[in-house]
Amino acid sequence: MRKIFLVCNSPGEVSTFVKPIDHLLRERHPNWNIQVCLVPCPFATGAESKVISTWDSSPSVWTPWQSTKAWIKGATTNPGDLIVFLGGAPWHALLLKHRFKIPAMAYFPEQNSWESTRWLGGFEQVALGYTRELSSSRETLIGDLRVDAVTTACQQSRPHQTRATEGLTLALFPGSRWIHLKASLGPFLKVCEQLKERHPKLEIILAASPFIDAQNLAQAAANPIDLGLAYSRAHLHRDHLISENNTAIEVLWAKPYEAMARCDLALSLPGTNTAELAIANKATVVPLSYRVPVGGGGLLGIVDRLPGLTLVQDQLRRRKKQQLKFVALPNQIAGRSIVPELMVQDNLENLVELLSSLLQNPSRRREIADQSREVMGPVGASEKLLQLIESTV
Repeated sequence: MRKIFLVCNSPGEVSTFVKPIDHLLRERHPNWNIQVCLVPCPFATGAESKVISTWDSSPSVWTPWQSTKAWIKGATTNPGDLIVFLGGAPWHALLLKHRFKIPAMAYFPEQNSWESTRWLGGFEQVALGYTRELSSSRETLIGDLRVDAVTTACQQSRPHQTRATEGLTLALFPGSRWIHLKASLGPFLKVCEQLKERHPKLEIILAASPFIDAQNLAQAAANPIDLGLAYSRAHLHRDHLISENNTAIEVLWAKPYEAMARCDLALSLPGTNTAELAIANKATVVPLSYRVPVGGGGLLGIVDRLPGLTLVQDQLRRRKKQQLKFVALPNQIAGRSIVPELMVQDNLENLVELLSSLLQNPSRRREIADQSREVMGPVGASEKLLQLIESTV
């Protein structure tokens, strides 16, 4: 039986790269053995295996530790087996390739992907999600896999309902990692309280990631991290968060695409959600703050997490974030500002002003939504990647 090892790491890649390819492979080749190989990654949540196990296809899943043991000890493989890299550090996939002695191919979604310039030579086939001059016959432009995943999911979600102008919906995307949720939810709640005062008929929904459970959400809402930004607290009552001034926010559990289908405007942390919202044709605002740790590894990442170095950390964060030209994925792909990115004031007033102005300006929301959707490209990448897999095995 032919084995296909899908190597990946964290929530965005699992949901938008692995899931559609796993579905296509099982539909076209039901006799193939599909293995999802999670690899160690600082951006993973730890819930990836659990989420994958809920898929209808019920794929076999390797935990990061099992994947690590495989490239140390080896595993049983046969001619015709294939490794497909879909996320994480590429060297994990290349280690498996050399340990298993089978071919490997890779998918790189963005043009500025660090991995794309460093690791392309190690793979027999390379699928690219962005437009650039191809440097060898091994490279193939296929488009963005996220477009297929989100388009299909949004078509299956509840359609956007036509409402009165004042009856708009704001969707919150506070992240799928525990630390991001703890840091973002408090300020997001404060922003919602102030917006609700200005727009009493505003409906607010929160897309609770499949990688976050009710206990995590309740704890993050009740005890947010104090980063020096204004924030509010809330308690979870059934499927609603109720904030300190009684602002009610509906929670959609593991239904991000329903939230996208319903909303008129979104507030999202940087990450895969910014690409998904663009594909769903929704206007989005991405807030940033110098108060938030820069993350990452190395010496700078360690310094950023040490206690008692507030002044040093503040300068480090400002310098690093000033070096980032864009953080929203549609902006990175386009190489220009389409999705509003805002460095927020500590009192969050400039963020409230921006969101309020967009809620009152449907033409501006439509302009953002249409331009961001255009840069994400057409559907069809999954089918092209499947054809590459079939031609490589």
